[in-house]
Amino acid sequence: MASQKGIAFRQFDFSRKPDLKIDLIQLIRKNFMGFMDRVDESKRWIWQPSLDGIKALSSAFDDPENIVLHHFTVAPEIIYAMGLKPLCLEALSFLAPVEHLCAYVDESRSAYVPDHLCSFISGWLGMLHLDIIPKPSAIIHCTQPCDNTVAAGAILADHYDTEMFVLDTPYYDTDEAHEYYAQQIKQAFKYLERMTGKKLDIDRFREVMERSHRAYELLHQINELKKRRPCPIPANPLLRQTSIAMYGLTGTLQLVEWLETHLADARMRVEKGIGGTYEERIRVVWNMSWPIFDWAIYEWMEKEYGAISVAYQSAEPFYMPRDISSADFDQLCKALAIRNLNSSMGRQGRGHFEGFIRDSVYWCREWGADACIFAGHLQCQANWSAAQICKEVLMDELGIPTLIFTVDQVDPRVASQDQMVAKLEPFLEMVSENMMRS
Repeated sequence: MASQKGIAFRQFDFSRKPDLKIDLIQLIRKNFMGFMDRVDESKRWIWQPSLDGIKALSSAFDDPENIVLHHFTVAPEIIYAMGLKPLCLEALSFLAPVEHLCAYVDESRSAYVPDHLCSFISGWLGMLHLDIIPKPSAIIHCTQPCDNTVAAGAILADHYDTEMFVLDTPYYDTDEAHEYYAQQIKQAFKYLERMTGKKLDIDRFREVMERSHRAYELLHQINELKKRRPCPIPANPLLRQTSIAMYGLTGTLQLVEWLETHLADARMRVEKGIGGTYEERIRVVWNMSWPIFDWAIYEWMEKEYGAISVAYQSAEPFYMPRDISSADFDQLCKALAIRNLNSSMGRQGRGHFEGFIRDSVYWCREWGADACIFAGHLQCQANWSAAQICKEVLMDELGIPTLIFTVDQVDPRVASQDQMVAKLEPFLEMVSENMMRS
């Protein structure tokens, strides 16, 4: 298997239950810094979003009076605009060491959480059950991208015996829907003022939104460069860091500075004709779940088949240029509404499944994909309903083959690296042979 071809997959020990009462933030920081010590100094900038995200989590845990819990598809700009500290619980599941996260998932199952609930949510529910997560001042949840989200929000409000605000996501993507959601944003600000005693500063709100807009503008420029052949960006680590950054850091100066560094590096590589670590032979769009427990699976794809992942659903928010430098409160709320409705996964998870299919076609067409991979997260049933239709549309319209298989993004017990290789290997060989013939 792949572990015998020069790529060392991570080994996990699930035979012992780890200490789940440990200081989780300290554990995450220690685990991440141990990884960073092994990274070449010239490449450490790539992982800055993870470091900034961990610092933000630590700051929130140290200041629970200003914590606002929020779902990962709720734009944190609304919380930064209030001078409060966002705490995304899915980020804890994302960043926790694998053996610990899986043990938290098992802890939630022992507390009667059903196994069809998303493992990202089950992970932090295990933490909640053990009283690891401090009580927040407020909770903002939403109705996108799935029913798991709605259920999880209700659990949070019940656990803390507190009031929660739910952003009601409209089904359609019309101006009327945007206006409706802008009204939801306004109500959310009133809720935060009432729950925290703080008042919204319109100038701070505008500054946060200008930084957010700048971040989306920079990412758009980076994505345009990814269309070059060879792709000038070492895609795998950067796509994951982009996902972290665009979910949790939008509206911050740190994100703008990181994206400026990212863009400068990409432009330099374009000028010098530099691609990724391995020769690019196949361009892949990974349009569903990207397993995060071991990056080596993507290095294996690149080394063995030259299969470079140029787009990933959770790192591709849609850019919509807007001038907000002189926007009033109503205009800022509408801009934030549109930004929130177009967040990665949120956009594809609401409304008709045709939206997910059209976005998949867009990514594959615009980034010149040779193949598409739908690695369906075990509990993401909404997207699974569109998988086969998406596969047929991509073949009919673009002649692009699609591989469909099951994973759990955070739990390797569902599909290990070797099991994924067993699916990927014949597919990539077929794609490679077809490209050679054509």
